[in-house]
Amino acid sequence: MSQTRALNGGSRRWWVLVVISAALFMVFLDATIVNIALPHIMKAFNEDIASVEWVMNAYVLVFAALLITLGKLGDLFGRKRLFLSGLGIFTVASLLCGVSPSNGFLIGARGLQAIGGAAMMPATLSILNVTFSEGDRGLALGIWGAVAGVANALGPVIGGTLVDTYSWRLIFLVNLPVGIIALIAAIMIVRESKDPKASRYVDFPGVVASTLALFCLAYALVEGQHYGWGSPTIIGLFAASLAGLIAFVLVERRSPGPLMPLGFFRDATFSAGNVVGLLVMFGLLGILFLLSLFLQLVLGFSATQTGLTIIPMPVVMIFVAPVAGKMSDRIGGRWLLFSGMLVAALGVYLLSGVSVATTQTSLILPLVVCGVGMGLVMAPLTAVVMENAPVEASGAAAGILATMRQVGAVLGISVMGALLQNQLVANLTRELASLPQLPSMVRDKIVAALSSGSLTAGMSGASALPAAMRDTVVRLFQEQFAVSLNTTMKVSMFILVFGALVALFVRAKGLVGKGGRS
Repeated sequence: MSQTRALNGGSRRWWVLVVISAALFMVFLDATIVNIALPHIMKAFNEDIASVEWVMNAYVLVFAALLITLGKLGDLFGRKRLFLSGLGIFTVASLLCGVSPSNGFLIGARGLQAIGGAAMMPATLSILNVTFSEGDRGLALGIWGAVAGVANALGPVIGGTLVDTYSWRLIFLVNLPVGIIALIAAIMIVRESKDPKASRYVDFPGVVASTLALFCLAYALVEGQHYGWGSPTIIGLFAASLAGLIAFVLVERRSPGPLMPLGFFRDATFSAGNVVGLLVMFGLLGILFLLSLFLQLVLGFSATQTGLTIIPMPVVMIFVAPVAGKMSDRIGGRWLLFSGMLVAALGVYLLSGVSVATTQTSLILPLVVCGVGMGLVMAPLTAVVMENAPVEASGAAAGILATMRQVGAVLGISVMGALLQNQLVANLTRELASLPQLPSMVRDKIVAALSSGSLTAGMSGASALPAAMRDTVVRLFQEQFAVSLNTTMKVSMFILVFGALVALFVRAKGLVGKGGRS
């Protein structure tokens, strides 16, 4: 541990933070930036939406499945080494994505890009954890949290601007100069660290079991609406994920060098912090995704305009997260997490009144409130988890936190999306039934398309109707989309309130560090 503490001094650590933040920004940005480009990729390769969606899904699945494994490998073989390897892979894969000759090639390159991202992600946290002392760690992790949140939120803005102005290929090619500069800087500035007490044993059974459990879970959540949540495929995937989890726990209890030390979870603060990480992503990310759809499908905003509408949230986060991180160094994370989750819940509640008459201006205050809540949560959350795990096992702890956040993000998009879809189908079926002049064949086609999860294709059945009837059907769709979104937002609000209650299990400042570090 004395070896890692020696890294704390000097101004070099702030340059380490700059390099880490640049790489982190790319990883999170590429998780969301592709959404905007999917229609353009469809057109370029003459593919349907189901095929092109795998450009996004491949990244999510591989990324989620490998975070824990690669976080642990950083502790064993060197965090800088893993970070540089991941950054190099990510940069090369970005080039391959940008020059892809086909959709299949692009999907493969995205999978490779996710491997690089999964190597970098936990390494960024573990490097910061060993580089900064407790007096400055909260501020550094606050900046880390702000960068992650801003990258997620700015994905649609940057993606929309690049796609609308230049080409979808540029959303990948812009990573090249950033990746090359960050790679050179990291070689010069970041110092190597690893767990000096760790066995060189690689827990291959744990790797297989955890990868199986996380991949099956992520795949089921991503494809649940496509196959149907009660279909044999999805039920089988959930069962396989549960079996993988059980096998993982049994393997880890007997492993001489466990991939995930289960003793971490005996610490209530570590466990509570990870659950809060899952819930904040579950509650907020899905809503932001659905709000983007609402702005485009109902209000008719362009991709760029949609991104600019959402931008108050990440802008506020930029300022709040570092301050919250600094405060967590002084007062601990419990009350910051508690208040942040409640403020985020308030922001979602304020959002839950959207309608076809909603304007950009009316969304500013709710999004600012959400940004304040996210800013109050992200930095203390990371500090709480990392402080309650041994410094020498920072990579494993970072991998666990990153996995929980990623699972929360996938849960948010899939579960909230399914809830919106079910509400919309029920509401619109009722409203369309009140139009006797609407042909039953058209009504059935609209409902079937919406039931399959295709929100954009749902209105294609109305295209052949007379203008007046078509306008009526479209208006009903827009109105019921807003009603359904408001219902979904209230569910999200309760998830965030529950997260605030979980935050109360985090220890007060005076007790921090007495569990995980012992």
